[in-house]
Amino acid sequence: MQRKQNVAQRHTSSSRVTTIIITTATVASTTTESTTTDTLSLTSTSTTTESTTITSTITSTTVTSTTVTNTPQSRWLNTSNMNDGRHKHTASLLKNGKVLVAGGNGEHVLNSTELYDPSTEMWTITDSMNNSRYAHTASVLADGKVLVTGGYDGNAYLNTAELYDPLTETWTVTSSMHDARSFHAANVLTDGKVLVTGGYSGKTILDSTELYNLSTGMWTVTGSMKQARDGHTASLLADGKVLVIGGFGNGNPLNTAELYDPSTETWSTRSNMHYERQYHTASVLTNGKVLVTGGYHRSATENSAELYDPSTGRWTIIDSMNDARHNHQASLLTNGKVLITGGYGAHILNSTELYDLATGIWTNGGNMNNARDYHTATILTNGKVLVTGGDRGSTSLNSTELYDPSTVLVV
Repeated sequence: MQRKQNVAQRHTSSSRVTTIIITTATVASTTTESTTTDTLSLTSTSTTTESTTITSTITSTTVTSTTVTNTPQSRWLNTSNMNDGRHKHTASLLKNGKVLVAGGNGEHVLNSTELYDPSTEMWTITDSMNNSRYAHTASVLADGKVLVTGGYDGNAYLNTAELYDPLTETWTVTSSMHDARSFHAANVLTDGKVLVTGGYSGKTILDSTELYNLSTGMWTVTGSMKQARDGHTASLLADGKVLVIGGFGNGNPLNTAELYDPSTETWSTRSNMHYERQYHTASVLTNGKVLVTGGYHRSATENSAELYDPSTGRWTIIDSMNDARHNHQASLLTNGKVLITGGYGAHILNSTELYDLATGIWTNGGNMNNARDYHTATILTNGKVLVTGGDRGSTSLNSTELYDPSTVLVV
């Protein structure tokens, strides 16, 4: 199975000085400089007095003009590096505002985890997981713990699950899933249970789904999806149902969509997307619609985007992104816009773009300092976006950077 095809102009106004002088005169010349840039306003006045004996009429004109070019102000700033380079890892925003990064693939498959503190912009190593893993999921539960499920350890596909407790900064093993799975999806439902869907078991692509009960620590099998799939997305809608979209199954990328109803534990088919796609993104917008972007489609990477309306069950094609990409990330910002970062198109990308729901238009979000795919993007409590790690060809990155939506981008 194929994973990755896979200015401001500063103008010094001239003092035009016309002085008519008979006999001895004192000529005072005053020059006022006014500087304006996007971020700086400076006024300085200098006065020079000369004593001159003049017996004629003097007309003196002085013009000084200087042009200063703005340096573009980046919305992206490097922050401290992680202790390990990693991609296909997870990043979870804890209730204390810190970010937990777990596992991934580096020089080898990792069980290491570390914490990012936005107040200090520093990383600290925390307790290691019991299993090395990548292509797993991580879900923040109602009690603040983090549930990690499945993945691949370099030798076997995993059905194991474990819990991270931020209070003790330790991992404990919890009960295993019924099926080993990687490249699956996980959602915390409104009742606090965790729904895990699909994935690759090492032998087959799965249609099976199961529920984790935090109060009992046990897994139960729930209704199977209509179609087996991995590399899909699963989105929790406003009504508590879960929309599963696309992925890979039946030997091809999928355009199918289906809906899980927790009250009946059953799946129902929804209308198909206009494009087949796997390793795409899906974001639930402030109006309840779902924005789907990019993905891999047979031998091509998509720049297309479409919207799903839960009230009608229909898909609408919208303006395409500027760059085709898959294995990218999408983040719903506090201002309601969606930030798309990195991914793989014709090459690994550092470009980012913003979707504005109000206008339906894509705009430049500024370039990241590093091109990356298989990275993570996490919305912090201060509204900034933390991007971590990823793949840059033959290198797993330990670099991280911050996007600040409040910064005005000068282009």
